Amino acid sequence: MGKNNGGIKMSKALFLSNVGNRDLGFGEIALFDKTKDAEEGPKRLREKCDKKYQEITEKNLNLKSFFEFTKELYLSKAYEELNLEPILIKDSIKSIYELYDEMNIKLLATMQENSHNQDTYYSAEIIKEWLIRKYPKLKGNVEIVKINKNPSDYALMLEEYSTIFNKFSNDYDDVYLGITGGAPAQISSLIINGVLRWETKTKIFYKPHGKKPQENNIGEMLFKKFKNEEYDAYMDSEMYLLASEVGKKYGLIEDWEYHKLRALHFKNLFDFEQAIDELNKAFKKANIDNKKHIRKEIKSLEKLDSNEPTKDIKENINRYKLLINLLIDTMIRKWKNGDYVDFVGRLFRLEEAVLITIVEKEFNKSMDKEKGKFQGYEELLEENPDVKKYLIEGHIQVDKGVNRNSLFYLVGYLIDKKGFKKYKPIHDIIIKLNNNNKTKKTTEKLKKVECLSDLRNKSVLAHGFMGVSKKNIIELYDKDKSNENKIIDDIDLIKRLINKLI
Repeated sequence: MGKNNGGIKMSKALFLSNVGNRDLGFGEIALFDKTKDAEEGPKRLREKCDKKYQEITEKNLNLKSFFEFTKELYLSKAYEELNLEPILIKDSIKSIYELYDEMNIKLLATMQENSHNQDTYYSAEIIKEWLIRKYPKLKGNVEIVKINKNPSDYALMLEEYSTIFNKFSNDYDDVYLGITGGAPAQISSLIINGVLRWETKTKIFYKPHGKKPQENNIGEMLFKKFKNEEYDAYMDSEMYLLASEVGKKYGLIEDWEYHKLRALHFKNLFDFEQAIDELNKAFKKANIDNKKHIRKEIKSLEKLDSNEPTKDIKENINRYKLLINLLIDTMIRKWKNGDYVDFVGRLFRLEEAVLITIVEKEFNKSMDKEKGKFQGYEELLEENPDVKKYLIEGHIQVDKGVNRNSLFYLVGYLIDKKGFKKYKPIHDIIIKLNNNNKTKKTTEKLKKVECLSDLRNKSVLAHGFMGVSKKNIIELYDKDKSNENKIIDDIDLIKRLINKLI
């Protein structure tokens, strides 16, 4: 809608854009662009910024942290003399600004609770100053919206953007989404929630590198069919929380189904108390046939909803068995969905759970810690000197209590000394988790990783930031790389053996 010169109705547009770490720069050169083809230009631009910053502060900029770099540029006001500009959205802003009587701009910038070196808040501050300087009528109409949660988490971003957008007015003639910057989860959330909030008013403004901005009437194209397709996709991926929200908001599911989907979400997170609470809500809203199914599921979860072991070893083992089955089911879904970090984290929880289950069943002793002591474990070693000797010969520090290593050797004792060969396939799989199975052609990065358990320790799950990919898992897990799903086949074997033997 163009400007209304008759004065009857003022035309009004909203421009929403994620601020990424390639938005700020000069001309077509981003300040931080680590791609091989673009690195020389950004490097020279950063050096120019550093030189100006030195002139003002007699200090050097932190060239490794985008957040610290832009923060110091902003706080020192060095940016004012550097002509830095929003290279990805400046042309879009110009096009939209010329068409409407009033334009509001919302810059979505990350400022996480625990600051991250890729946070873009201060970059957004510099962009805001440039916009007001370039277009004085925008003063008071440019707002920075802080994103203080993990911008790579799709579920969090979808919820966060929905909350933010619902606070914005719906009286705009057109709403433009600038999708060039930001993390993939932010871009997805911007598009999804933009279309959901403003429906057919929603348009995408996208500027390919070196080309003019392109407009797309995405709201009109997607609004009618987006909801069902989105819901189906979430269900196929077992992303039940997202499916429940979309299904409820657009009337795709009944009220009881909404609570049932939320229950499935919490069940997969092993939050059984919350899952049962949601199922009780579903029960109240469901018809008689569905109530029967829900009641059965509640009874099933009640068996799992306990953090405290009982004195009945058999009861504990039956509970472990159910939990292991659920854990393996969620792991297989994590693998299929590409959630490899979470997959590896659950992998080593599986290892410990399986070992404990076997040990408790065959030795009839609890491996749980009570009142600061592993009483069952200590009784086991005291009553069975040969077991203690076997552990010591395996260099296990028996006075350290129950851990993955001591459990592994206890199962090894059962196989080697007591003839429990039925557990050997499980034992062999666990060996592969902790052995060095790399080939000579492994990547430089993986040469520093001993095994899958070491990868877990070096990832964000534990003590580092090393990436966890499917390729890395395949390389580390088995000497035979011909079957990329070998680890899944073995996990499924564990499930079948546990169900058969326990």
